[in-house]
Amino acid sequence: MNWYMAKLIFQVRSDVGTNTPHVDEQWRLIHADEVSWAFEKASVLGRLDENSFFKGNDEMPVRKFVEVADVHLIGSLEDGARLL
Repeated sequence: MNWYMAKLIFQVRSDVGTNTPHVDEQWRLIHADEVSWAFEKASVLGRLDENSFFKGNDEMPVRKFVEVADVHLIGSLEDGARLL
């Protein structure tokens, strides 16, 4: 198993209809056998981190997962190691 660093992109709105959405980028550590599995795990994490709220009877997205932008092999985790 290897460690990977995955960049997840989210679209965030504070109030649907009144504010322009902005982009939130997050880096996540992923433990996987190969890069394709790390990409899949990162996609699942992104979908699990989506948020929404109900306004009346309508569900409004607050934080929507867009994509996994990058996946990088870290190799070994050592004290002071340079990641990117």
